Amino acid sequence: MSPEDVKQWVDILSTLLAAGGGGGILLAVIGYMRAKVEKPHIAPPTVGGNGLAQIAGMVMGQTDLKDIIDGLRGVSASHDRCTLMRETEMAFRKKEAEEHREHERRLLEERRQHEQRLAEDRHREHREMVEAIQGLTRSTKDMRCAG
Repeated sequence: MSPEDVKQWVDILSTLLAAGGGGGILLAVIGYMRAKVEKPHIAPPTVGGNGLAQIAGMVMGQTDLKDIIDGLRGVSASHDRCTLMRETEMAFRKKEAEEHREHERRLLEERRQHEQRLAEDRHREHREMVEAIQGLTRSTKDMRCAG
């Protein structure tokens, strides 16, 4: 046996042992035999063992590729869901942070207003006290001048 013959038989055997490949080979062989019986005047098919092995491999690969594509679609959908969830969570956190900053800003503004009112009250009380002391001083001067 030449190396090509061995390769051909190995290809046929590996195709037959592969999932889904046996059915493809069986259909190809039945189709070949039927065509040979029904139309003997037509030249015999030129598809050899290598061709049959390749056809069976393509048939088997088609189902595997469908499974792979479905798996990739599932991964893509999962990634999309994760991305949407992450974006939603980031928007929620951003809104929460803005609300927190707004609350802190309002508290700071209220504190500033309160401190300003306290300072104005202290200033007014100080001014009233100074006016009262000045009034007492004037009254004391008036009393000394009069007496």
